[in-house]
Amino acid sequence: MKTRSVLCGTAAVASLGLATARGQAPIAINASDMFNQVGQYYRGHANIGDVDVGGRLGTLGGPQAWDFTTGPEDRIFRFDYVATTEGGLEATFPAAAFAERKTDESDGSQAWMYLRQQPGQGRINYGFHDPAFSDSQPTSPFTPPIVDFPEVINFGDAWTANTTFDSEISLPDIGGDAFSVDEEDPGGGGFAIPIRVTYSSSAKADAYGLISLPGSLGFGNCLRVNELTQWDIAADLGLGEGYQTISTQFTRNYYWLRNGRGIVVQITSKQGDVQPQDDFPLAAAFVRMFETNHPDGVVEVPTIKGFKLALSAEGGLLTWTKASGVTSYRVEYTTDLANPASWQVLSTTSANFALDENANKPGFPTRLYRVVGTN
Repeated sequence: MKTRSVLCGTAAVASLGLATARGQAPIAINASDMFNQVGQYYRGHANIGDVDVGGRLGTLGGPQAWDFTTGPEDRIFRFDYVATTEGGLEATFPAAAFAERKTDESDGSQAWMYLRQQPGQGRINYGFHDPAFSDSQPTSPFTPPIVDFPEVINFGDAWTANTTFDSEISLPDIGGDAFSVDEEDPGGGGFAIPIRVTYSSSAKADAYGLISLPGSLGFGNCLRVNELTQWDIAADLGLGEGYQTISTQFTRNYYWLRNGRGIVVQITSKQGDVQPQDDFPLAAAFVRMFETNHPDGVVEVPTIKGFKLALSAEGGLLTWTKASGVTSYRVEYTTDLANPASWQVLSTTSANFALDENANKPGFPTRLYRVVGTN
């Protein structure tokens, strides 16, 4: 009598990610790990002035460990995720689903970003409102909007973003008699120059490991993202020549992303007219999360979809649909489902199929199969 191989239909057997070694293999950051729900918030310690970050950035790859339990505590930033109507700019950013409101608790100043978490894409950024960037034109929509963080981020993933936005540079009035004072405008007046900024960025999740945070947040698995940004600044000087490039500036950002916590640490290089090196020694910004109401991370284990077995004289062909965020698979089989120790490896692959040449052959008992994501 011919034997035949069958698929095991239980969800536990046909699941992915069960064999990943937590803390050793890289994690994946999913949409649920990020801040994208109204009512969520976090607070972070931040610096004033340049900060020495020598030896704190880490290296490529992993696993490695970052200790951010200590660092500058010059001020505290609070990030609240609120309805777009709270900022009064919902008409300027009609496609945004929520806003990130950043408050400097030392002086109450605020800045806003307008966002949407779009399934299948990631976090879409529509622009910002920031009086510290421009006091005369603080609101700048992006054309087009950018995806600043993809929906799923795995170690080795890379992405880019490109957009343009308009703003103004305010300058004091340097005309007239330098020794006279205008009683109606003792500050000397001033004027604004329109600018157009072409922004581009390239980012890569280039390292992974464990990260330790202040207080009760403890430690957890993380990915490090290395992002290089370029700002091409053009100004319209009112000479009838339109916008003319006046400067190109670069910054490098490091983000540490943790399951259930999103961006837990950000370190930004000083701005300059040359690209900052990967291991820059001084940072202009250093923010470390120490408090949040974001729910703890839940490892999202995608399930097998389209799992099929086709039999022929050549054996059994197993096929399945590739899962987002899973780049390699281990195919296993057993002839005794009641014995958990009986599972054996048939093959490992980055593809979405595997061939068992012994399936459906005389002399071989019935086999049951499962597929396990290995990263």
